[in-house]
Amino acid sequence: MTLKNTDNKLIPLAKRYSEALTEVAKNKNELDTVWADLQTVEESMTSVKEMANFLSHPVIPVFEKKDMVKSVFEGKINNDVLNLLYILLEKNKIHLLSTILYCFEESMDEAKNILKVGVVSAVEIDEDLKQKLKEKLESKLNKSVKFDFETKPEIIAGVVLKIQDKVIDGSMAAKLEGFKKALR
Repeated sequence: MTLKNTDNKLIPLAKRYSEALTEVAKNKNELDTVWADLQTVEESMTSVKEMANFLSHPVIPVFEKKDMVKSVFEGKINNDVLNLLYILLEKNKIHLLSTILYCFEESMDEAKNILKVGVVSAVEIDEDLKQKLKEKLESKLNKSVKFDFETKPEIIAGVVLKIQDKVIDGSMAAKLEGFKKALR
C-alpha cells in the first residue's frame, strides 16, 4: 500500500476502524488473512470503477449496496472484513477503505517493528543514497524502515519525508515559500 495515495486527514478516523479490526483479527489469529482480504476488496474497488461508484453513490439505498457486497464477497472473504464493509456502508464511509487498509498494514508492520516512510524527491534517488537514508532513519527511529519513493520535480530540490501521519518538508520549494512569507 502506498503512502502517496493516503490522505493524512482521513488517518485518525480510519485508524479507529483499523484498530478495532486489528484487535478482532489478533484474537482470532487471522491478521494475515484479514489483511489479504482487505487488499482483495480494495483492489476490486480500484479495478472495477462501477462497483466503487455504486457503493459510494448517495442516492442508492444502503440495503442495495449491502446486497451487492454480499453477492460479490460473501464466502470469499473473512466475515469480519465483510462486517466492516457493512458498517462503512451504513455510516457512508466506504471511501475510507484504502486508508483503513493502509492503517491495518501499519499495525501489522508495527507488530514486526517496521516503519513505512514515504520519500518525495525532485529527482530519482540512487541506490547508494537510498541505503544511506535507510541506515540513518533506522538508527534514529530504532525500527526497520520500508520506503515508498516518489519523484515530484516541483519540489525543486531536497526531500519530503512522510512518516505515519507526520510530514517533514525539507524541500527547496518549502524553503522558498518560507522566505517569501518572511519578506512580506
